[in-house]
Amino acid sequence: MKTSIIKYLSLTCLLAVFFIACDDIVTYDDNYDDGTVSNGPPVITRISPVENPEKDTTEGSFNQMIIIHGENLSQVRSILFNDQAVDLKEVYAISSKIVVPIPGTVPNEITNKVFVTTAKGSTEYSFKISFPDLIINGFNFDFGNAGDTVVLQGNNLLLYDLTAENGDIKMNGNQATILSTTEQTVTLVVPDGITDNATVTVSSSRIKAVLGDEPIELPYRDLGFRIVDMSPAYLTNPSSSNFSTDGTREGDPAPLFPGTCYARIKPSVAAYSTNIPIYNYPFDAPSTDAMFADMRANPADYVIKYELLIKTEFPITAPGDRIRMVINGFRAPNDKEWIPALSGVAYHTNSKWTTISSDFEHYKNATGGSPLFETGNKFTYAYIHGAGTVAPTDFSMTNLRFAKKVKIVRKQL
Repeated sequence: MKTSIIKYLSLTCLLAVFFIACDDIVTYDDNYDDGTVSNGPPVITRISPVENPEKDTTEGSFNQMIIIHGENLSQVRSILFNDQAVDLKEVYAISSKIVVPIPGTVPNEITNKVFVTTAKGSTEYSFKISFPDLIINGFNFDFGNAGDTVVLQGNNLLLYDLTAENGDIKMNGNQATILSTTEQTVTLVVPDGITDNATVTVSSSRIKAVLGDEPIELPYRDLGFRIVDMSPAYLTNPSSSNFSTDGTREGDPAPLFPGTCYARIKPSVAAYSTNIPIYNYPFDAPSTDAMFADMRANPADYVIKYELLIKTEFPITAPGDRIRMVINGFRAPNDKEWIPALSGVAYHTNSKWTTISSDFEHYKNATGGSPLFETGNKFTYAYIHGAGTVAPTDFSMTNLRFAKKVKIVRKQL
């Protein structure tokens, strides 16, 4: 009997504790809102970057996360930036806000608006998507003839639709044929009618829509200022004769320009050797010449260029091999000299002429100024073999020149 009473009292206590505990945690609010209910058409009041919700913005960039603030923004059916749809799996939406990534795809129509559609209606809001800059850095080969394949180099070239279907590239007004496009390159065929000092124009519908109608122009076959005379005198000039050829010797590549000469280093280079096709070649650079005056004032706007041909079967493989150019005893720092096989990948030019550039701003005198004299300048070009073994070599070089750097940067309007 006593045991039964104790059990009864214990059960009574446990039930009392249970109901008291439940009374503490169970409440019911008839007005509870989980944020998923919208009571009418959507309204956008402002947009902010996701990392700073209190800062309003009217502009964003590809793939950026933003917050759309407003009312009745839940139950999203679609979100468009310009005409590009957002994948709704990447969206977090409640009545007061939408967290969403801006698409990383290019619109066909630019409206500078965001469009939101929910189960209750649609709305729009002014919002500009910033395009990356279009950058053009010239060609991989500056002296292609009609029918040659050359490569236009830069950044965001595919983004701006410089494609076979939609791009428009002309040389001296003649249509070039576009073969393929990546973000960094446009491969094209040089059209008939090409000449020295030609003008190339680059356009597409997307360029016009984003960057405006101002023509994008760059030079091609720019002769610049030729440092070394490539005429037959090249063969006998003591500054250039050591490795000279006119293109008629066995295995010689065809000259870059008919009737001109060039340097050819073959059949090998010795261990730890310095091979100098051009040594102290004289030239003048008077300040009365507008180009040289500008070079002294704006060295970063100029390059030293030349054409190079390395046969496929004789690549440069030593990572210590480098090209050294010297103006009046002054050269670029070691880390600015060109080292063709620095990455460990053998280098050749597929037995074709290609254009190589070195920034003129790296060439400075002892006080950091221009190394150019008014008269009597001396120019040296050397191929330094940095390995302790003999290397089979077939290395041709020509057309040393100063030229204006091609770096076109066009920004969104």
